[in-house]
Amino acid sequence: MKNIVELLKINAQENKNDLALIDEVGSLNYSELYEQVLRKASLLKELGLVKKPIIVKVNRFKETLVNFFAVLLSNNHYIPVDEDIPLEKLSKIIKSSKAEYIIPTKEDNSGLKIIDFLKANTLYSFEDFSKDFDEKNYSFIMFTSGSTGDPKGVIKNHKNIISFVDNYVSTFPFLGQERIANQTPFFFDASAKDIYLALKLKAALFIPAKTRFALPLETIKYLNENQITYISWVPSILTMIAKTRTLNFIKPETLKYIFFVGEVFQPKYLNMWIEALPNVRYFNIYGSTEVMGVSLYYEIKKHFDGESIPTGKALKNNNVYLADGEIIVNSDQVAVGYLNNPESKTFEYSNGKTLLHTGDFANYDAEQNIVFASRKDYQIKHLGYRIELQEIEASLINLDYVSQCCAIYDDSSDKIVLFVTLNKVIEEANRKILNDAKEKLQFYMVPNKVIVLRELPLNNNGKIDRLNLKRGYQDGRY
Repeated sequence: MKNIVELLKINAQENKNDLALIDEVGSLNYSELYEQVLRKASLLKELGLVKKPIIVKVNRFKETLVNFFAVLLSNNHYIPVDEDIPLEKLSKIIKSSKAEYIIPTKEDNSGLKIIDFLKANTLYSFEDFSKDFDEKNYSFIMFTSGSTGDPKGVIKNHKNIISFVDNYVSTFPFLGQERIANQTPFFFDASAKDIYLALKLKAALFIPAKTRFALPLETIKYLNENQITYISWVPSILTMIAKTRTLNFIKPETLKYIFFVGEVFQPKYLNMWIEALPNVRYFNIYGSTEVMGVSLYYEIKKHFDGESIPTGKALKNNNVYLADGEIIVNSDQVAVGYLNNPESKTFEYSNGKTLLHTGDFANYDAEQNIVFASRKDYQIKHLGYRIELQEIEASLINLDYVSQCCAIYDDSSDKIVLFVTLNKVIEEANRKILNDAKEKLQFYMVPNKVIVLRELPLNNNGKIDRLNLKRGYQDGRY
C-alpha cells in the first residue's frame, strides 16, 4: 500500500453497506463515502493540482473527512484549520505553506483560490490516480502554535499513516469493526488516530457535535444511543464525567475500550471509571504531533493510589528509549520533519533513520515501563532548584477536596502560581492548600500563590489551557 485511501476502496468493495461516517445530520456508508471522495478528487485532478498543499477548513461534519480523503486520493496534501481560525494566524500558515487553494466551509476571506466541488465535470477512475501513488508523498501538514507563537508545520507522509495503523492493530489485535466516537477537533493531530484507524478497522466513525461534551450526562447518552464501543479521548473529558459523579446514575452500556491520550489522567478519577465499568479495558497511550498516532501504551489492570500511571512500552515496530531522561522515538511513524525548518534539533537524521527527540522526560519503573515525568517546557528553575511543574500538580491533585489543579510559573516575579478547582466548600481555601502543600512538597516547590476558580479554562483540544492561565495571571484577570 502506498496511499492510505487505498483502504477506502477496499472497504467500499468488501463492506460497501457498512456505516463509515456519522454526524449529527446524517451518515454515509463506505460505498457512498468512496463515491463522494472519487468525485471530489476528480475536480482536483481537473484543476491540475498534484503534490500541492490545500488548506481545508474543518467543522464537526462528515464533509470535512470527505475533503481530507479527496485531497489524499488526488495526490495532494491537506492542511486542516478551524473554520473560525483568526485571519492573522491563517495568513501566517498560508505564508509558511505557500498554499494557493482552500476548501472552505462558509464564506471565506483568506484571499486564496476557492475550490468549488459543484463545478466538477469529469469523473476519473481510481486507477487514474493510483499510478502516481507514492508512500513518500506528503499526506497532511499539521500546524501547531510553536514556542514563538508562530504556527509551526509538522509534515506527515503516507508511510507515516500506514505504519501507524498497521502497528496499532498489530499491538491491539482484539480490535474489530468498532463504533468509534471522535472527540478531538479535526484541526488537531490527535484526531488523525480516529480517522485512519476507522479506515483500517472498517469501523464506523461517529462525529458528535461540540455541544455533546458540554454536559457529562449528554456525553454518556450519546455513547449509549449510538452503541459506541471504542473511544480515545483526552483525560479532561473523562475527568469531568467522573468528578461530577455522572457515572453513579448512568453508565456507558456498550463501551469495550477506553484509550486516553494527551495529558496526565489523575488516578483518583481513573479509579472512578474502573469502579463504574470494571469490564472495560483501559489504556494509557502516548504520542506527540511529531509522531503519527502514538508510540507507547500501557494497559491499566489495577487501581493507582497517587503514583504515576506508566506510559508503558513501545507500540509494535517502534523503538522507544530514554537518553539522558528524554524520550526518543525511532519508527516509520516519525514525521518527515518541520516545514521550512530542516535544521531543527527535534529530528535527527542518521543512516536512513529518523529519530525524534520528544522533549518529554521520563524514567523506568521496576517492570521497565516508561513513566512520563514532565515536558521540557514545564521544567523551571526556582530558588536555584530545577522543578517539574507537573510534579507539583501530581502531588496536590490527591488532596481530597481538589478537583483540578494547574501550576504555572510567572517569570517576571519568580513565582509558582497554582490554579485549583474544588469539589466542596473549604473555608480559607487558599491558606489550607498552602498549608497542605507544605506537608507534601519540599519547600522550594510550594506554590507562592493559590488562585481558586470555579473551573479551569480548556483549549480546543480539551486540555487545560496553561497559556490562557499564565496570560490571565500576568494581565490581572486572575
